[in-house]
Amino acid sequence: MSKIIRAFNVTLVTKEPFRIGAKQNIMSGIDNPITTVGGRAVIQGSSLKGALRASIEEYLISIFAGNSAMKPCIPSAYNTLSSDEKKLIEQGKFLDGGGCSYSPNPRHRSESICPACYLLGAQGLVGFVRVPYLYADATPEEMYAVRIDRATGVVSDKTNRDFQIIADGIEFKGTLEIIEKDIVKGWILGQSRVIDEKLGIGANDSWLKNGTWNADTIIDEFIIKRLKAIKLLGGFKSRGCGKVEINIKKDEIKQG
Repeated sequence: MSKIIRAFNVTLVTKEPFRIGAKQNIMSGIDNPITTVGGRAVIQGSSLKGALRASIEEYLISIFAGNSAMKPCIPSAYNTLSSDEKKLIEQGKFLDGGGCSYSPNPRHRSESICPACYLLGAQGLVGFVRVPYLYADATPEEMYAVRIDRATGVVSDKTNRDFQIIADGIEFKGTLEIIEKDIVKGWILGQSRVIDEKLGIGANDSWLKNGTWNADTIIDEFIIKRLKAIKLLGGFKSRGCGKVEINIKKDEIKQG
């Protein structure tokens, strides 16, 4: 019983055809299958986590513009960022230097951990939120796409490609967990973290030091509202796919 965890039931409802694609399986005969685990359609945790992080970033940029402590990072090494991403940093929308990171060596440690990385994890440092896989008991539909020959106006030869899709009105479900207190580490959600008390090393969660935030406000503003703000997910968005609605219901407090 080293952790106190708040659990939330997450239900994602597809509002139009939906797909998150998987690697092609030669045996299936489908060029673009959907992602499945154990025969069930699934939205992997990495996809939902990425959408949640993007929602948090948009919130931070729009609501806390000019507040350097609330500025999100771009979670990647600076030398891997695109020129367009570097322009966003130059415009002051994201932290300079690439993604947040933690190391006992101060030369390799970020000056501060941004709110998104505090919750979802930074390089060398875990976060407070465990984003789940969402499962649905749904049968995928098989569709196909073609390319039109610009000269003749008819379907180009050998351009028919099969793909799978999930219908609208399908529910994907999973349980999101938020660590409220880690007894072993001494971490409490809403408080700046101490990594090594003897050495006085902390994660420098500077955005928490003014006392404005606590566990309840963080969960409401950064998790529940930001998940509900996700309205598009998955692939083929330009083809009329991807609208979703996410609902969240508190489950229970667990000990882990």
